[in-house]
Amino acid sequence: MSIIEGKINIEMHLETASKPIVNISSSRPTQACKIFIGKTPEHVLSVVPLLFNICGVAQSRASLTAIQQCLDIQPLAQHEIARDILLLVENAKEHLLRIGLDWPSLFAIQHNSEQLPYISQLNSIFEKELFDGKAFQLDSTLNNDLSNVSELIDSLDSYLASDIFGSSAATWCKDGSIKSYLDWAQTENNPAALATRYIHDHGWFPQGISHCEQLPSLNASELLKRFNGPNTRSFINSPQWNATCYETTVLSRQLKHPLIASLNDEFGLSLITRWTARLAELSTIPSQLRLLLDALKATSATLKTNPISDGIAQVEAARGLLVHRVEISNGSISQYQILAPTEWNFHTDGVITSCLENLNTDNKDHLEKLAHVVINAIDPCVGYSLRIHHA
Repeated sequence: MSIIEGKINIEMHLETASKPIVNISSSRPTQACKIFIGKTPEHVLSVVPLLFNICGVAQSRASLTAIQQCLDIQPLAQHEIARDILLLVENAKEHLLRIGLDWPSLFAIQHNSEQLPYISQLNSIFEKELFDGKAFQLDSTLNNDLSNVSELIDSLDSYLASDIFGSSAATWCKDGSIKSYLDWAQTENNPAALATRYIHDHGWFPQGISHCEQLPSLNASELLKRFNGPNTRSFINSPQWNATCYETTVLSRQLKHPLIASLNDEFGLSLITRWTARLAELSTIPSQLRLLLDALKATSATLKTNPISDGIAQVEAARGLLVHRVEISNGSISQYQILAPTEWNFHTDGVITSCLENLNTDNKDHLEKLAHVVINAIDPCVGYSLRIHHA
């Protein structure tokens, strides 16, 4: 079972002596979550991971949090930490799938796909060790024995070292040096390094620079006004905040990483800066997981107070900020709204448009490939079509 994803259509019109004109239209079913109306919270929580096969953990986490707020249920602190672990694991999985599936295709790289089943099963492996049953139910139960979780983190760390970084993830480009990054790209022969090498060798580092601002923290009360307002559909389909279009991507989360900061100083928010952000985030995940596991083991089964009770949950998914808003009346869902990161990033005046408008090459074949690379760097999971109209 899955919600039909719809498609985004991108048209690039090339005019002589001017930058490309970019038009974006979408057939994504942003109102599809209305199928939840009239269903019980338990039913919704059971089907969310089936309906959303991309970033299913983030979707489930947002759904559960919003529903708990509506029902005035205070989650256990241990459960919240364990769910933080699963969310990080999903981010790792999504990034690795893109590197293992998309990057070889984009750059005609030969790749051994033997590890793809392991990557695909990462979340189910961790969930089995953390929870007795499902992690995102109102009656979820945490396992008493967490001894194997540390080994799972070590296995993920080992995979990153052997198949992505060629060394410990924690030490990869830790000094923030662009020279170290280029040396890595020229030395390693896995899809991550080869893709970066390709972008460098074709002189694409400064391409597709964007001046789109990063999405700021969204006040829950203000969000609620948008979800309840007369222009709700427009806000969900083409979101703006204070009349401004924003970006919410993995780059948004990694701007303070030493290497990303160096690339930003040198090239701005261009292709290479945002392309590298996925690798930067991957390099930090094992250490974050170990810190969360230590916190989980040290935390007692105490209640964690929800900050608000408006049925709004904000979760950082692999692709960017995901928002679920829920209302419950007489034990059933009476309103369900989702604001996905895709709608921010593929806004007609958003970051995709900004990046594509700033592509600059006389090679028509390179332009199309470059455009696909830029889109993949921003939101690799959405289905889209690209048409380039030459002058």
